[in-house]
Order: sequence, then C-alpha cells, then structure tokens
Amino acid sequence: MRYLFDTDHCSYIQRGHPEVVRRLQSLPLDAEVMTSVITQAELLAGIEQAPSARRREELRTLYDQLLTRIADVLPVTSEVAEKFAAVITSLVRKGTPVPVNDMWIAAVALAHDLIVVSQDGHFQHVDGLRIEDWTRPSETETGGQ
Repeated sequence: MRYLFDTDHCSYIQRGHPEVVRRLQSLPLDAEVMTSVITQAELLAGIEQAPSARRREELRTLYDQLLTRIADVLPVTSEVAEKFAAVITSLVRKGTPVPVNDMWIAAVALAHDLIVVSQDGHFQHVDGLRIEDWTRPSETETGGQ
C-alpha cells in the first residue's frame, strides 16, 4: 500500500495521536508513506505563524522528526497539474467548493495512485480518490461496521 498523508494526519503524528501512530506503526514493511510539497508548505507556514520563538522551535523539531518517517515529499509536476485541472473542473461543474490546497493534494494522490490519509471531508467530493481516516479504527478492525 502507498499512502499520501494530508496535513491533518501529519499534525496528528507530530502530536502523538494514539490511533494514527498505532496505524502507522502497524503498516507492513513494504508500505510507503509520503506527503506532498503542499502539505510541507502548510506545516512550515504553521511553524512560521507560531506565537513565540519557543513554540516555533518545538514545532520545527516535531516537523524534522516527522520527515524521518516519510519516505518522500512529492512535488507538483506536469502530471499533477493535469490531474488538478480535471479535479477542479469537475468540482466547479458540481458546484462543490473545495479549498485549493486540498485539490492539489488530491491531484498528487491521483497522479501517483496513492491513498490519501486525511480526516478532511473535502476529499470525499473527488471522484476516484481513495481516502482513509486513521483517527478511527479501520473497518476491518471494527468488523466492517
């Protein structure tokens, strides 16, 4: 399995969210966990906007630790731009407003055939996107309920 972590789940890992950390640690050895340059930028902006130098330093340490767990930070490429154009056009036609950064993240996932790991409901509107929310036990762990 290949996963693309959204910003919320990267933050959950940094904060030690028990269910997210458990799921990450229970992945098979051949699983790949990635994030996008968009998520990277959102995390870095959060660091820069922290209210104090001490908090910025704490967040930077958590960010650096997170990057050691991520296999790759995927860039925006021409293929990703093509996927983004298709996704945003589809959503505009449906009249579904979705934050632009989330659509870039969805486009990265579609271009690389990745499962988006996010709690964000915006991703549900993107046709063909596979999504998992690791803040809750998986369906196989709860008996499909």
